[in-house]
Amino acid sequence: MTNLIDTYLLKSGMPKEELCMISRAKRAFYYYGMAILSVTAITLAALGLFKIIA
Repeated sequence: MTNLIDTYLLKSGMPKEELCMISRAKRAFYYYGMAILSVTAITLAALGLFKIIA
């Protein structure tokens, strides 16, 4: 997953030097953290809408 996002960032115009300044472990931690927070937010929103509707 990290390689996929890194490739996307490079293609979208992020300088390679800037990407290299951030270590791979920090980037992976950030990417997976954002994915977990997104899933949590979607789950909470769905549960909230379900309670409103039901």
